[in-house]
Amino acid sequence: MTEILLEESGMCFGPFDVDDCFAIEQSPLYQRMRQGVKIAEMAVLRQAQGGLTVWIIEAKSSSPRPAGTDDAGRLDRFINEVSEKLDNALKITLASCLGRHGATRDLLPRNFITLDLAKVSFRLILVVKGHQPDWCAPLQDALHKALLPLVRTMGLSPTAVAVINDEHARKWGLISAPGNADETATVG
Repeated sequence: MTEILLEESGMCFGPFDVDDCFAIEQSPLYQRMRQGVKIAEMAVLRQAQGGLTVWIIEAKSSSPRPAGTDDAGRLDRFINEVSEKLDNALKITLASCLGRHGATRDLLPRNFITLDLAKVSFRLILVVKGHQPDWCAPLQDALHKALLPLVRTMGLSPTAVAVINDEHARKWGLISAPGNADETATVG
């Protein structure tokens, strides 16, 4: 099994099986369309009790505080940017799986090509490095509110949006220290 590590915002995501990780930001498709299109870093297939889930992941090295000293405009701009990236990443993942961009479907990781879109679930995850745990809930509420139209129109779970810090991401198996495996490729 070949694995991949992705370095983003000072965190090392993975290792993920290369067949389960769509590095969207570095994909040839996104490189062609990047002008004016903000995108989240990756989509990762995760198996859980409820079945297969595609986790769309955006990484940030910091964020405005959800309340208190930061001005509301800065927080609103941050939430709008993150929600736009997650929304676009979900759409480009679906469009790629559906073959909407020609031969680029063949460049998807193997398990994305065979994905049964009718049965898969989706999660939209923001990982903020060094974020205080008690800041996550208010930030998650703001992000969920911004993504509510997408959650509803796509029929996503009400709990599909999550904001976590790097400690939580490590517990969820999303980030780790860089590995030394010979077959692990680091991208970033």
